[in-house]
Amino acid sequence: MGLLFSLLLPLVILFLAESGLRWGGYGIDLDHLFLTTPDGQYLYMNKEISKRYFTASQATTGNIEFFKKKKDANTIRMFVLGESAALGFPYPNNISFQRMLKYELQKNNPSKNIEIINLSLTAINSYTFYDFGKELAKYEPDAILIYGGHNEYYGALGVGSTNTFGNNPTTVRMIIRLRQTRLVQLLERITHSFRSRSIDKESDNLMKYVVKNQLIKYQSPLFYKGIDQFRRNMEDLMSVFHEEIIPVFCSTVGTNLKDQYPFRSILSEKTDSTFYREQLQAARLSVGQGEITTADSILTLLYNQDPAYADCSYLLGKVKLALGEKEKAYSYFNDAKQKDGLRFRAPDEINETIDRLAGTFNNIHKVDAEATFKAESPDHIPGYKLLLEHVHPTIEGHRLIAKCFLRELNGAGFFREKKMNEYVVTGESLSTFPVLEFDSLAGAYSCARLKQGFPFFETGNDTIQAETPVEKMAMQYVREKNWYKSMETLYKYAVSVKDYPLALDLMRVRILDNEYDPAFYSSAGDICTVMHRYEEALEYYRKSFTLHNTFPCAKEIISVALRLDKPETAVQYMEYAIANNQSSMNFRTLKNHCIEIIRYKKLLETTPSDEIYRKIREIYLQIGNTEAAALYPDRKLTR
Repeated sequence: MGLLFSLLLPLVILFLAESGLRWGGYGIDLDHLFLTTPDGQYLYMNKEISKRYFTASQATTGNIEFFKKKKDANTIRMFVLGESAALGFPYPNNISFQRMLKYELQKNNPSKNIEIINLSLTAINSYTFYDFGKELAKYEPDAILIYGGHNEYYGALGVGSTNTFGNNPTTVRMIIRLRQTRLVQLLERITHSFRSRSIDKESDNLMKYVVKNQLIKYQSPLFYKGIDQFRRNMEDLMSVFHEEIIPVFCSTVGTNLKDQYPFRSILSEKTDSTFYREQLQAARLSVGQGEITTADSILTLLYNQDPAYADCSYLLGKVKLALGEKEKAYSYFNDAKQKDGLRFRAPDEINETIDRLAGTFNNIHKVDAEATFKAESPDHIPGYKLLLEHVHPTIEGHRLIAKCFLRELNGAGFFREKKMNEYVVTGESLSTFPVLEFDSLAGAYSCARLKQGFPFFETGNDTIQAETPVEKMAMQYVREKNWYKSMETLYKYAVSVKDYPLALDLMRVRILDNEYDPAFYSSAGDICTVMHRYEEALEYYRKSFTLHNTFPCAKEIISVALRLDKPETAVQYMEYAIANNQSSMNFRTLKNHCIEIIRYKKLLETTPSDEIYRKIREIYLQIGNTEAAALYPDRKLTR
């Protein structure tokens, strides 16, 4: 009995301490991946959730995207798992393949409610994928989309990161679970208070601070530990989705090969480093002087002497490309990536693992973004056209990834199974997606700032001058990282200068960000009305009214519907307007006029006459609707 008491006492003390901390409100909620909005209708990702994987000083946040707590039968729901590349970094919220995919599917299926919730976070990896994934089934996803694999070494809890806990998934997952307790949060807070340091997230994007073992040699034990970490986490994740019969669309990842110099090169120990580097410099000089064949000879000899040095492979890629040997150039560029000692780019083994997973589980569908990037790049070698730096796609890169997912979703029969419209990817796909000048500028400024720090250390990126109002707003966004404030400021600017196309695009962007806020639909309707795009205005107003019944919205629907000569639509909202009238307008009289017009229009179908035209025209003029009246001209005058 005494032994049992001795064993249980520490557990009781820990339980009481944990309960006391929770009861006292200490710490943060890391138990729940999703939180509920105050009205109880919607869920969104817990903004503190990355602290399961990072220390407080390194924690990152993703996008706040809402989805219905109670999924209805008309909703198609997908979750996206990924890293910063899938999040859309360094662009603002609007730019990511997920937003583009959501836009295109909603446009192609207007009667459906499309929810694609992006759960991607900066600097996380497959540990987070698995941790998130095992919680997702209860939220009834129709599919899971995955784009990731670059952060297995330096991402949170990765084998080469500062906060690694080894390569045993069971141990690491236990640490993740313990971090949800208030006791561990208290201990971490005490520990980090003695060794806290500031982080310049703007210029370094955490890269410097999450890298523990900076150099990881190709095919070294630590290199293979990173691959094994990805394989084991992804296998366990796929098993979860397989058991729940949830289709997964897992993409290979693209990397910049042609335009990204290796971050670090490692010579073999047996190589004479002085001689090797002298010859490498001679090859560089030959390239600079246009002596390509000489450089080719020098570099080939060096490569044969020590193929481990990434710089040599990269320069050989440049030389082979200059000689028109594109396939060899690709091979050397890829070899340089494989042997880059700083592993910020996923090695080939990551994509090979994804390929094997798709062949192992019948619910896993491979989305081959890597092959598409290669096919769509100049000389079939991915570079700056599709990637901003080492791994983050350009706007065009995100568009291509979205097309890859669309193609595979359609090919796998997903749309047919979900009673959605079939989708054929063409050159025009996603051509109407609202890309803002602000998006491009903010992405360029963020990228320039990123490249000032580790591991790029590029110079000259701090000389960018913002001159136009939009440029200044984009620069301010990069400094403050408050996208919602930037969107409000930009919208007010667009309205003030009467740039209504920009104002409308901004509302379309806001709707993509949060399709459940009726205010965005109402504002879009207002802009369309000013632009005399009444059909669009009507759709926006009706969507707003569906989300939240208000008198101002009903009034606008009635007004626009009558301008479009749609009294039958206007009548549908009359009773609400009569019961909730907040204006001096007599909606009972207006309703009677609408009923008259509807009756006359039916008569026109069977017995058209000048008299009926005149009566409809007169009613419209009586209620001040000259636009609809013009649709019924005096036919005697027009003969």
